[in-house]
Amino acid sequence: MYTYIDPSKNNYPGLDRGFNQRYKLDSDLSDSNGEGVYLTYSASDITDVLNLLVEKYTIDEITGKVRIISGGHCYEDFTFQSQTGNANGTRYVIDLSNMRGISEETVDDVTYVTVEPGASNWLIQQTLHSRYAVALPGGSCYSVCAGGHVAGGGYGLLSRLHGLTVDYLAGVEMVISDGAGGFTVRAFDPTDADQLNWACRGGGAGHFGVITKYYFEKNKVPPAPENALLITLPVPWSQFINSDETVDGDAFNQFMQAYYIACQTLVPQAFTLGKFTFMTSADDVMSIVMQVVYGASSGHDAALGGNAVAAITKDEAVKAINDFAAALSPWVSMPQTSVYRGRSFQLIGHPVSATVSLDTIYDLPWIDMTQLLNGSGENQNGKYKSSYIAGNFVLNESTAMAEFLTGTQVNNAVPVGADLSQTLIQIDSYGAQINAMDTDLTPLNTAIAARNSILKTQYQTYWKNYEDTSDPTTRETDIVTWFNAGYNNIHAQAQPLKSAPDNGYPLWGEKFQGCYFNYPDRQIGVNSGYKADPGDAYSGDFCELYFGTDVATKLKAIKAVIDPGNFFAFAQSIPLPEER
Repeated sequence: MYTYIDPSKNNYPGLDRGFNQRYKLDSDLSDSNGEGVYLTYSASDITDVLNLLVEKYTIDEITGKVRIISGGHCYEDFTFQSQTGNANGTRYVIDLSNMRGISEETVDDVTYVTVEPGASNWLIQQTLHSRYAVALPGGSCYSVCAGGHVAGGGYGLLSRLHGLTVDYLAGVEMVISDGAGGFTVRAFDPTDADQLNWACRGGGAGHFGVITKYYFEKNKVPPAPENALLITLPVPWSQFINSDETVDGDAFNQFMQAYYIACQTLVPQAFTLGKFTFMTSADDVMSIVMQVVYGASSGHDAALGGNAVAAITKDEAVKAINDFAAALSPWVSMPQTSVYRGRSFQLIGHPVSATVSLDTIYDLPWIDMTQLLNGSGENQNGKYKSSYIAGNFVLNESTAMAEFLTGTQVNNAVPVGADLSQTLIQIDSYGAQINAMDTDLTPLNTAIAARNSILKTQYQTYWKNYEDTSDPTTRETDIVTWFNAGYNNIHAQAQPLKSAPDNGYPLWGEKFQGCYFNYPDRQIGVNSGYKADPGDAYSGDFCELYFGTDVATKLKAIKAVIDPGNFFAFAQSIPLPEER
């Protein structure tokens, strides 16, 4: 039986918001209207809550006002949306965080490992590792839960070796509309007659209904690697600053181009996170975090899809680190030789928020390394943006990045309220097995069309508001406006032949492959009745920027069949084909 938490309860604060403190439920929610948070423990609980609400109100009255949460790590206001500036503010939250089961089911003589949406990344990895000796190539933030993470793609430090989590997803169980004004449980269907399994392999969560279980075929999940090396390579900002304190765009471009090539040629067992942080003083250091897994189970079997990869030894893993550092000479010292060796260093941003020793090679069992790197950081305010990078950097693009990260972009002054110590452009290695697991642009098995990219970016900025912070709303607007403009400028410099203002976004082509839905960004565009972010608007379809034209068209067609009344809606939910 579900538990209703009304706004008067002592445990309501905290349940009324997610990880991003920018968003929380409005203060006028009323228990007399049944508004608030519903904790559910099973699929039947979810149908009971939804059917209760549509019995109390007409379905039209609550359409767009019921939202879902599993781990609460959505970067935007898709769950906790105020009605201020939005016609469709959240009034009812279905909280799946207590649905954490990981078990087995047999369907048509095939055994599946099932994962409920409230299971966290750490719980999933620890359970799969200890019980089955396998690992899904998902994310590293421990408290992110399966609900949104898996359906959006499920990308992590093993992805270059094994692909994305959705490359192993057989399908889902989901609560959907019954077509008669109520709701029912759509059981996992291996034949995927309604294409919901396909849609949930990268199309994102919350568009069609409420995912209650993920199904992974037990014998088709890759083995967990035995061990992992980790090093955080320091990249001093001083080498990119001229004597007159201006940015040396050419030097920064040469470095970024070398980083692209070094990531392109990495062994699949390796994964890098380039944390290119804002320069707040002349002695600031950026960093590149690099993990390489090794051992007898560090290869990939082509029977799972993609390309066969031979396992590597510890010596070969060390060589991969040395080769990567050599490719970035002279900007990066050879491992364990720099003046920064052993210095305690705080990694900021997502994923991987941890304190490490710079320029020091860690050697741990893979599961222990995963635990070392699984921090989520502080609960604070944040703004995020993303892009898939297929083509190498160009001079104007790199210069614009360096200028943004030093606060010297023309006509884009840094606002007083920005926390520059928590601002970065994170550029992760991508490609390898990810690009081999499905067809580029027109994928067959998944809804992930970006299968030709080498890098993936996540632009991030964070700030805290305190009890005595004056005018936090204006502060937020100023920070987000500046951050969005910086992103737009960088992408416009990378695509000078494309038309403004759309060239300020990662348009699909030889250079970029759109954005990642699990790093959502309301500046791209929103559905009718919702509030967009400040800045130059993208004139196209936000669905196509996220998913590519082919996948977006298919997702809209599935939406029209499964949820024709658009009950499950939020700012960037898949719209019906005729909408927007």
